Amino acid sequence: MLNFTIKPGECFTIGDEIKVVILGGTANNIKVMVEAPRSYNIVRGRVLERKAIQNEELPNLKTYYAEPSISAEKMKKMIAVQKKAKRIVM
Repeated sequence: MLNFTIKPGECFTIGDEIKVVILGGTANNIKVMVEAPRSYNIVRGRVLERKAIQNEELPNLKTYYAEPSISAEKMKKMIAVQKKAKRIVM
């Protein structure tokens, strides 16, 4: 498992198709944006655990991706807004 420190506004990639942007947060919460093709299922671990306990088996991941897709263009604009807001505060 990879463990590293990253600052708000920075990002890292997983392979060629997945980009993870750290938006910031507090000691107890962190905001993260994930840009990935729709073919990847992105599910909170807490949801998987709860469903596995209810069904006493592993859930079908395809039923959990209910978030609407965000185009790469919109994601870039959201990141730019976050960076601009950070510069204004500092």
